[in-house]
Amino acid sequence: MAWARTKNPGFTIVELLIVVVVIGILAAIVIVAYNGITSQAKIAKVRQDMSSVNKQILAYHALNGEYPVTSTTMTTGATFLTDENCSASSVRTAQWVPDLDVTLPQSDQSMTGINGTIGCYTYLSDGTDYVLSAWNVLSSPSTDNAYRRLGFREYGFYGSNAHYYLCNHQNIGGNSGGTYNINNDYYKRSITYTSYTNCNETPPSGA
Repeated sequence: MAWARTKNPGFTIVELLIVVVVIGILAAIVIVAYNGITSQAKIAKVRQDMSSVNKQILAYHALNGEYPVTSTTMTTGATFLTDENCSASSVRTAQWVPDLDVTLPQSDQSMTGINGTIGCYTYLSDGTDYVLSAWNVLSSPSTDNAYRRLGFREYGFYGSNAHYYLCNHQNIGGNSGGTYNINNDYYKRSITYTSYTNCNETPPSGA
């Protein structure tokens, strides 16, 4: 009596392809979710960094009657400092807010804003006023209470040609040419604290 042949158990090529495709889809979902969580964690750290440094600056002012000084002026020719990791600046230093008896946070070079440009921690003060900013570090526009239409010139002006802080300026505020484009608005990619209360921060239409 002949034994009946039975098929060996296993997967067909079609079944294997389906499994590979499903694994690929799941892996892509996990990677996207991980990147999103990582980005949110970095942004949360930047917000915490700026809030903490701002509190230190206010405490310094309460004790000394002035803010930590970087420059004699807040206008053209002013000297502002950037953190040590700011590759776009020639005025970078670990102690980018002078005279604070604390170790200051440094920016993360993986944090990029407009056109993938690396952002920096920046500070400017003549003792009477100050502007503190995590400038152009946000990958998407900010809408929280640290969104201010005050900040610093774009990176081509860092270093020896560094300009001063700019209030609601159209060239860096996404309104160059008269048409607002949120993707070109440096203010919305930044987290800024300042003593200024006299700047007209009315955003352009669409901001």
